[in-house]
Amino acid sequence: MNRRSRLFLVRAALLGGVVIAAAPEALLLQEPEFVSAQQLGEGMLRSGSVGITNDTEKRLFNSLICTCGCPRETLGTCTCGTAHARRDELRTLLDSGKGIEEIQDLYAKRYGMQGLAVPPNKGIGRAVWAVPVVAMAIGAGAVLLALRKWKARGDDDKGPPPPDDPTPGGDARREALDDRIDRELEELGR
Repeated sequence: MNRRSRLFLVRAALLGGVVIAAAPEALLLQEPEFVSAQQLGEGMLRSGSVGITNDTEKRLFNSLICTCGCPRETLGTCTCGTAHARRDELRTLLDSGKGIEEIQDLYAKRYGMQGLAVPPNKGIGRAVWAVPVVAMAIGAGAVLLALRKWKARGDDDKGPPPPDDPTPGGDARREALDDRIDRELEELGR
C-alpha cells in the first residue's frame, strides 16, 4: 500500500470516528416533553427532600434524569416539583410490578435517551460505549504507523554502514597517520 492510500485510510478513519462520535448527539435531540427551566416556572421551585424508601427506588431514581431543566440532575437528587411528580409516577409503575429496566425503557421512550443518566448497553446505546474504545484503537494504530514511518525515515538517513577499509594497505596508512598525529602533538606540547 502506498503512502497516499495509507494517508487516505487514516483520514477516512478519523472522519468516521468523528461522525460516529457525533451520531449519538444527533439521535438524542430533545423531545417536546423535555423542556427548559424557563418554560416550567412553577415546576422548578425546590422544596422538600427526595424521600427514597428502598434500594429499588434508589437504583431507579439515580438512573433517570429530571426533565424540568435541571443541569442533568437525577431524580435521586432533584427536589423540584417536576421531580416529585416523576417519582410518584415511577413509584406507581413499581407498585404495578414493572421492573427497573422496563421502567427505564418507558422513560427513555417518553423523554428520549437524554432522560437516562447512563445510556443502556444495547441498541444505539452500544455506540455510546463503543466509540471511545474504537477511537482509542484508531489512535493507537495511527501512533504505531507514525512511529514506524519515523523509524524507517531515521534508518534511511543513516545511510549504508561504512565498509571495512577496502583499499589495500589501509591499516598501514591508518597507523602512519596516527604516528604523525602523535608526533605533531608532541611538538606542540614543547
